[in-house]
Amino acid sequence: MNIKQTVYFMALVGGLAGLTCWAIQAWLSDTVAVQQEQLWVWDALATTLMGALIGGLTVGFADRWTGEGVVTRWVLVGIMFGTLAGFGAGMLNIPIYNNIIVPNWNSPAAAVGRSLTWAVAGGLIGLVTGLRWVAVNPFRALHALLGGLVGGAVGGAVSLLGWNEFIQPLPFMLTGLGITLGVTLAPVLLRDGILHFISSADGRAQNKYGRRQPEWVVQDGDRLIIGSQGSERTMTLYARPIDVYIPDAMIAPLHAVLFAKAKRFFIQVHEENKGPQGQPLNLLQVNGSLVVGTRELHDRDQIVLGQTLLQFRSRRQAAPLHPSTRLR
Repeated sequence: MNIKQTVYFMALVGGLAGLTCWAIQAWLSDTVAVQQEQLWVWDALATTLMGALIGGLTVGFADRWTGEGVVTRWVLVGIMFGTLAGFGAGMLNIPIYNNIIVPNWNSPAAAVGRSLTWAVAGGLIGLVTGLRWVAVNPFRALHALLGGLVGGAVGGAVSLLGWNEFIQPLPFMLTGLGITLGVTLAPVLLRDGILHFISSADGRAQNKYGRRQPEWVVQDGDRLIIGSQGSERTMTLYARPIDVYIPDAMIAPLHAVLFAKAKRFFIQVHEENKGPQGQPLNLLQVNGSLVVGTRELHDRDQIVLGQTLLQFRSRRQAAPLHPSTRLR
């Protein structure tokens, strides 16, 4: 799946998660009677549902299209973390609800308070969701947090237009949209490079990626691990050990590392893919030259791992590397 498709479908995931959350909350509120001063219960329930849906769906979608497949353990952990974040946001919002919204029920202050509650919920759920990519780049969590804050604030502000059946789902949908776009769109807009799948002589890799020609975003500060390690060999609780998964029989489980530093891009053999003398155990080439240590990448460089060909595309002009900058 290319970058545009990834952003589109991730936005769809966020919107559908929000819509589903609203439908469940609306059904429950019609079924169970609650006093006005206790309506914060529905807000807490809504943020908890939002966290669970966003946490699970975001992990499942990302793994389905950019990894080997959906791992139940990771999805369940995503749901758990999202639920805790949503519940925590609901508890944090109780003072806002009781001190701002309820006393000013028919005034603009109530709408401001509602925007604030959704911003808190969106930001906290986004932060927890983005933590899954913190090993790649710590700013990924910040992107998701900011996306959730903006989506929640805008969604809450929509309530100024009224609170009919058309308006009601919008805060839910916009909050979910903000979170998922924070996870995917922000790195795309800030990208400095793209790793593009070209072809593979390995049947499994070609069947998986040959038709949809996937792309992996490279942002300054990123550290992407490339390999073939399958989920059955993965014992991590939440984060994926492989950021660029290629099911090539001649690619090592942990084959190479691609990283960006000071607007320059480098690839190196992973430590697990080295022999006793430091020699590569599995093939890594750039433009036909064998990579032994660390190799700088430039626009349109051809990268060969095992039987698979990738191309690196650079978006920005690299700045000179300061002598004190060390490659790790």
